Amino acid sequence: MVQDSGQDEVERAGWLRRSTLHEAACLTLVRGADVERVAAGFGAVADLARPLDIDEFCEESFAQQERYPMIAVRPLGDWLLVVEDGGFQGRRPEVLRRITRGTRGVSLFWDAAAVTRFSSAAAGELRTTFEAVLPEIREGAAPDELEGARAGLPWSRAEPVSLMLALAGRVTGIEPTREWLAGEFRTFPVAPWPDDLASLPAPPSEITGYPPELAPLLRAAGSAERRSAALAVARHVLGSVDFLCHPVVDQVLAAMRDRRGVDHARLNETVREWSWRSVFNRPRGSAVRNELHALEVLRRAAHDDPLTAVLAALAEARRVRGIDPAELAHVASAALDASCRS
Repeated sequence: MVQDSGQDEVERAGWLRRSTLHEAACLTLVRGADVERVAAGFGAVADLARPLDIDEFCEESFAQQERYPMIAVRPLGDWLLVVEDGGFQGRRPEVLRRITRGTRGVSLFWDAAAVTRFSSAAAGELRTTFEAVLPEIREGAAPDELEGARAGLPWSRAEPVSLMLALAGRVTGIEPTREWLAGEFRTFPVAPWPDDLASLPAPPSEITGYPPELAPLLRAAGSAERRSAALAVARHVLGSVDFLCHPVVDQVLAAMRDRRGVDHARLNETVREWSWRSVFNRPRGSAVRNELHALEVLRRAAHDDPLTAVLAALAEARRVRGIDPAELAHVASAALDASCRS
């Protein structure tokens, strides 16, 4: 009986694969939150919000896909539904953490290559996430948290997107019907939040694009020396694009120099702002993109792990126009040496 009930739920959820969003999309549901806060968690550009129905939204999203992602938001009872046509922001931990601070949410993602992902987050933490075709392989702070809700759904033989939608219905308590996509949405272009930076496990034997003698120096260096090198790399790159006087840049460099805590939230917001400017600032788009790459060097150089900081900064610096890798390697080496002697 339970199994039959689960099969019925999946069949009733099959409408999504016959909708405007059939090929690739991401649906995110957030409980008890207002539109502005959730949209901001996605990185929405609030000044450019527009009311559209789902078909109009999909047309606009497709037209702008090479420039920026878009979201469409509407209330569903005590929850908010966020729709992305062909997008994936709602599956990103960087977004899920922001939109679920003080509440909870779920997202279901699928694309044209049959990649799927169901995620659940609460209190700003990714709780569980898995592929619909491999629910036994789960990640997150509480990977088994939805096992009760998953029970009885035919995971081994049903269509994956319909399965995820049925599970979302169980978690939210809202029957997934075509009405989810009916009516007017508030739509936004999105300036995405930067990706999280993962720590590197060990010093490499070589550093791509840089002189071979730099790698052994970094392997032999301690944490303080590596932090000094990361700071030197960031200062050199930012100086090369004449960006040292920006207040956030100045603040972050000072914090790094004085071994104080960096305001990562403010730095991420600045990177996001410059990413958006690089899309819209014509004819300065090329210069702004170069400044954006330099900001990314700074963001990587400010990583809490010293090894990741210097290696990621060096890697990103290769994208900055006008940077000479040999000269930058000399800057890093000089900083390592000076720090060792002090």
